[in-house]
Amino acid sequence: MYKMLFKVAFSVALLVALVFYIDLESVWNRLQQVNYLWVLLASAMLFVGQVLSAIRWTWLARGLGLTVRTSRKIQLYFLGLFLSLFLPSIIGGDVARGFLLARGRKGAGWMAAGSVILERINGLLALLVLITVCMFIVDIPSHWRTMWLLCVVVIWLGMLSYPFWHHRLPRLLHRWRGLPINEAVFIGAWWRGMLLSFTFQALVITTTMLLGHAAGLEMPWAAYGVMVGLVAIASTAPISFNGFGIREAGYVGLASYFGGNPEAAAAMAALWVIVLAIVAAPGAWVLWKLGGTAALKEKS
Repeated sequence: MYKMLFKVAFSVALLVALVFYIDLESVWNRLQQVNYLWVLLASAMLFVGQVLSAIRWTWLARGLGLTVRTSRKIQLYFLGLFLSLFLPSIIGGDVARGFLLARGRKGAGWMAAGSVILERINGLLALLVLITVCMFIVDIPSHWRTMWLLCVVVIWLGMLSYPFWHHRLPRLLHRWRGLPINEAVFIGAWWRGMLLSFTFQALVITTTMLLGHAAGLEMPWAAYGVMVGLVAIASTAPISFNGFGIREAGYVGLASYFGGNPEAAAAMAALWVIVLAIVAAPGAWVLWKLGGTAALKEKS
């Protein structure tokens, strides 16, 4: 309870600070002038991206030995998206989809949890590469670019060498060590999933750029790539309410750094929330079919 209050307070504090930095009237005027056909196009693009992410999760889960039809995993993925966006205080979206994937399958808990964690890591690794490429296109200090590149290389080397270390993990991690992460079936699924991760992350960047241009934020795709990627990583820090505040402040700050209009960036951030709500809406139907959050609590 106290943790949630802290997250809400932190998000509110960031949003309040942002209000004093930008011109709210200008933001509102920009939102009124937006052609919402671009918002619908961005929603369609992001929806496709989320379906690809769900398919990626399907492949990774199958690589771990969990066979569930793809349509079922897509439904659970959108349920997780909806819960993460609207009901994070009730049950986490990733926890929910992992639990429901394992339900009714004896001993499948760690495989289901592993599939969710590894799906997130797969997407993060692809995002790091895209950010790195974009950093070599935009104008940023060379020492920052070099430090970032070194970090990404170390992370990717760790991923590439992980199959060697998997069975050498300490006994404390024996359940994780029991997952077939170092076997050929999973490794094949991992690299197929990586292709979808690159596609998904590129779609997210392009979706954000469409919304930005609709709000008057004119920046090159590479600048959007750096901005969206860094904000996405920062938003995963468990210190805010579902990334609110961090996301908006990050967009405004980084857009200003790249020469963009801060009010346009704030308007884009508002449009992004609208698009997320539209794309997550199918998860509400899945939740209703399950019997609502009360049913989730009873089953968890």
